[in-house]
This record gives sequence, C-alpha cells and structure tokens, in this order.
Amino acid sequence: MGPTRETCVDVLRQLHAAFQLKHVMTARVWADEPHLHPAAVGLLAELARRGESRVSDLAQAHLVDTSVVSRQIAQLDRAGLVERRVAQHDGRVQLISVTPLGLARLDTWRQAQIDLVRQALAGWTEEDVQAFARQFGLFTDDLRSRLLVPEAIR
Repeated sequence: MGPTRETCVDVLRQLHAAFQLKHVMTARVWADEPHLHPAAVGLLAELARRGESRVSDLAQAHLVDTSVVSRQIAQLDRAGLVERRVAQHDGRVQLISVTPLGLARLDTWRQAQIDLVRQALAGWTEEDVQAFARQFGLFTDDLRSRLLVPEAIR
C-alpha cells in the first residue's frame, strides 16, 4: 500500500528542512572563502571523489551546463585547488584534477562539516546514526531512481 499522503508531506517537510540546514552549514563552513562559491567547493569534492575528469563529465554529473562548471573550475584554478592538463588522446580535451592544496582544503572544510554533524548527533548512539544513514541512503537511492537521475551524480 505504501505511505499515506500525510506521511509523504511530512517527509517533504523534513527534506526541505534538511536542504535549509545544509545551506546554512555550507555558508558557515565557507564563510572564510569569499572568492569561492559554495557550489565550486561542492564541485571540488565531486572531482576529488571521481578523480581526473573532463568538464563535460562534471557538468553531466551535476546536471548543469558546461559553462557553469567552467566558471566554477576557473575559481578553483585561480585558488590553486585544481589543475588542468591536455588529454594525450585528444589535444582539444582538458582534464581537471584536484591539487594537493585542494585536497588539504577540502579535508579542512569536510572536517568542519563533520564537527557540526557530530555536535548535532552527540546524544545519538553510533548504531542509531548508522541506521539513520542507511535509511536515508535507501530513500535517496529510491528517489533518484524515480527521477531517473544517472548513477553518475552519486
């Protein structure tokens, strides 16, 4: 039978609240980075996870136009957080990778987010947090499949 309409509305409210909180958390963590848009930092994290990539692949993964990713890569490049190289197989293709400085900064930002989450979950048991993460992951996987979003954006 599935969940009721009211229960789905409750899930949507919680999802909206989570988006708002994620926005506030991002603003706090990157408050000292006025020259970097938070979306560029998100792209840096994606690039670190994926490894060396083409701009077009990153744009597809983020469901945005390549011009958006190109602007974000330019910000990251100016900050020394990524580097570009020409692909050996095709001189027209640039490959982007995270620099050691980029990895270090990403780790610092990630730790700040972890600290905020750890403080929020201080009263939870490890088992409860694991169960929540597992359930939330199942939800996002199911929602992703219904939206027909490619696996590439995970």
